[in-house]
This record gives sequence, C-alpha cells and structure tokens, in this order.
Amino acid sequence: MNLETVRVEKPKLAYNLEEAAEATGYSVSTLRIAIRRNNLIASYANTKPVILAEELRDWLKSLPTEPRSGHAPLSQYGDEDGLWPGPPERAPSAAPEDTQLNTKPVFRTPEEVAPELGVSKTALRQFARQTGFHTRIGKKIMLHNDDVSRLVTWMRERQDKADEWWTSAEHEKDNFA
Repeated sequence: MNLETVRVEKPKLAYNLEEAAEATGYSVSTLRIAIRRNNLIASYANTKPVILAEELRDWLKSLPTEPRSGHAPLSQYGDEDGLWPGPPERAPSAAPEDTQLNTKPVFRTPEEVAPELGVSKTALRQFARQTGFHTRIGKKIMLHNDDVSRLVTWMRERQDKADEWWTSAEHEKDNFA
C-alpha cells in the first residue's frame, strides 16, 4: 500500500504589508495610504502592521466600481457591441502646427516667472501675497498665466504712481533748501 503525503494548505489568517500587496495586486504604499485614511484597518504585532484576511476582503469589496477620473469605465464597452475603441495608437501622429497643444505648464513657480518679469523671486512672491494674485498648492505659491498678467498690470500701475509722485508740482520745490 502506497501512502502519499498530502499537504493541506491552511488559509492565512493575516498578512503583513508585503504579503497583502502581493495577494491584492496593489502596492505597499497604496495599502499604507488606505491604513492612514482608516479605510483599511491594521492590527500591530510589535511595530509591524498585520492585516486580517477578512479586513483585506472587506476593503477590496468597499473599493468603487467606477474610476475616479473622468474616464468611462471599461465595463461600459461590451465585446458584442463593437464599441470598444481598442488600445491607443503608439505611433505619434503629426498634428498641424495650429492644433498643437500648448506644452507650457498651467501653474508656474515664482522662480520660473521672476526672470521673465525682471524682478527677483522674493519680490515677486511679496507682490503675489500683497495682491492675492496667486494660487496656493500646499504651502507653495503658484502662478497661473492669468495671475502673471494681473501682476504685471499691478506692477505697472504701481510704478506709474511712483513716477507721478516724483513729477507732481508740489514736490518739485524743496522745502529744506
């Protein structure tokens, strides 16, 4: 009688972050973010996070069924409909000159804009704060093209007022002479 050793696989009760990432197909950093946001609950063995298998399953079930970006989900395209556009073209197509997209970034830092305006980056930051013509992204001041044009107009008006003060008649005579 031939007896073969049969190994019975026991289901895992808990996973460390690397094992959970491998089991779900998500990265370790995605799992850490989910833990930080309290979307995924981790228990701790000493200082290492351990994720229970049931908790991991619940988290996967709680994920949205639609993508967060504005793109339509792939589930909307059925194979039988013939609506699936297929993968995007890999070869870049040459677009006419007038339809080329503007490759300039939407927001720029004061360090990028200051040389164009002929002022220091510190002065430009100060002007942006004084006028409110800027956007805060985190702690950084970022300038949109509209903000830059409004800042240029404000700086010109400011300079005109300074020039006007020096040329006015009441300041031409020196009271201390």
